[in-house]
Amino acid sequence: MRTTRIGLALLCASVALSGCSSSDPDERVRSEEAPPVDFSDPPNVSATPTMGSSRSLELPLEAYSWTDEEERTRRRGEDLIAAECMRGFGFDLEPRPVYRGDKALRDANRYGVTDPDKASRFGYRIDPASRGPKPPEEDYSPAESLALFGPQDGKSGRKTADGKSVPKGGCWGKALRELAANGPKVHPDKEEFANHLAVFTFQEAQKDSRVKRVFAQWSDCMKKKGYDYKMPMAPVEDRSLQASETASAREIQVAEADVACKREHNVIGVWYGVEVAYQERAIEKNQQQLDTLKKRKEAILRAAAAAGTR
Repeated sequence: MRTTRIGLALLCASVALSGCSSSDPDERVRSEEAPPVDFSDPPNVSATPTMGSSRSLELPLEAYSWTDEEERTRRRGEDLIAAECMRGFGFDLEPRPVYRGDKALRDANRYGVTDPDKASRFGYRIDPASRGPKPPEEDYSPAESLALFGPQDGKSGRKTADGKSVPKGGCWGKALRELAANGPKVHPDKEEFANHLAVFTFQEAQKDSRVKRVFAQWSDCMKKKGYDYKMPMAPVEDRSLQASETASAREIQVAEADVACKREHNVIGVWYGVEVAYQERAIEKNQQQLDTLKKRKEAILRAAAAAGTR
């Protein structure tokens, strides 16, 4: 029996079903159309904390997304069901490495650089130690690929060389369907709705007058230090700072000034407080759909926890 390793294609196969996410905070999913939330009358902010960094954030929409622990449970269930299916085709599917989680990394970089130590060491680069291992290189034979994913590239037919029928979407598709079978049905376009709302509210919060006010204060502070940026995400996207493989002295200087100005004007606290308010309104206006997603997630988790025990 040949051993099959799960590569990047399986990690991100059927993204609408599996919710594959990037560990890079700059590779956020963008909604193709604005979710139905009106922010022409900005929401009230219940609290504005004083925050020097963005560690361990608590954002309301996270209740409808996957925590790191939930993601580990789901992946384990997917791997067990897919492996059982693959054995029927003569392949031994190795499970993926245990998911390390990416919340800490996402939080730390949500509002740009906020940690003075990281700014001094890495500038605007991600600390290499915070990244998980890369998925193994894919090395699927045609027979393995057919069994794992089903026919690809528009090819028809779902039978192996010895005549066995392949499930729709292969063993991977079978695993995803089994886990979601007892939950409410959700259109594939809406399975990432909570994440799309999170992106939308993140973008809209930056247009809020309270956030724009501290952005202006931050910009003035940076200008006094010799750097001309209008918004805190601008240096993150400044390609002139990314010309070298590692952070240059100038990049580190800009990042250090960035952190100092954010702390001087409580940019993170104001920005976070406003974003929380925007997310709360988004939840209020989309409660039914979000509750459906939460019930679906709970059903998947129950099925994943039971996988391999039958």
